[in-house]
Amino acid sequence: MNWLVKIFAIVLVLCSILPFFAAASELVPEIMFQKLTQEETAMLKNGEPIIRSIRSSSDMLLVPFDKDSQMLIERAKKLNGNYITEFILALPLTRKGQGTMILDRLLKVIANVKGYVSIPYYSVRQQTTYDLFDKMDIISQTKFSEGESIVVLQHMEPFDDFRAEYRYAKIGNNLSFSGENLDSIIYSYRNLSVVAPHKMRWELYAFEKDGCLYAYGYGAVRAFDLFGLFRDRLEPSFMGRVSAFFKYIAEKMSLS
Repeated sequence: MNWLVKIFAIVLVLCSILPFFAAASELVPEIMFQKLTQEETAMLKNGEPIIRSIRSSSDMLLVPFDKDSQMLIERAKKLNGNYITEFILALPLTRKGQGTMILDRLLKVIANVKGYVSIPYYSVRQQTTYDLFDKMDIISQTKFSEGESIVVLQHMEPFDDFRAEYRYAKIGNNLSFSGENLDSIIYSYRNLSVVAPHKMRWELYAFEKDGCLYAYGYGAVRAFDLFGLFRDRLEPSFMGRVSAFFKYIAEKMSLS
């Protein structure tokens, strides 16, 4: 009888701890993200964001697990950026309505485009912290059923002013956001057009699934850098801002 009691006790212990292991493994399901390293998986399970540069859209960690993710990947591939940074965050939800609360908070943040100006951006080249943008004038705002389109005139060093469009939409527990340049981006110090219209794009897709809140984003630019001559100046300026923006998004999505 003693051995039956021991087996029963072991079964009870396993039943009590297995749900925790299951929750931990399901936090970063392979159905949504691929090719994660052990370090990256550990970061996500600890609630830390992954923000990393990649060489091409084929290196993106996102898997086309639904229509929105599939379209996001297709847009990234179509842009064919030569500078790309991607972002992933996974947050376990601990109470009912928490995901909706965080998405609503995030919605207010991305809808306030003038607030982008105050996002801190560290310039590696200058070793100084600047505002992400130093100008953000709203030209037009067009609301639609699930969200809004906002056209702005913005400025970021070392480039001339250019128009951009930001769009966001929230449908159920899914939130999507994008930003795209409408004009050519001119490198001011050389009067050189380095990015054609619609060739700089930021996207964010945040969604609730299986008791967790996930966010995936990327920033990509198809830049003309004179065959690499200006890459050391252009890439840090573009991708540094992308990293700063997604770091800001991660902070606003914090569970605390």
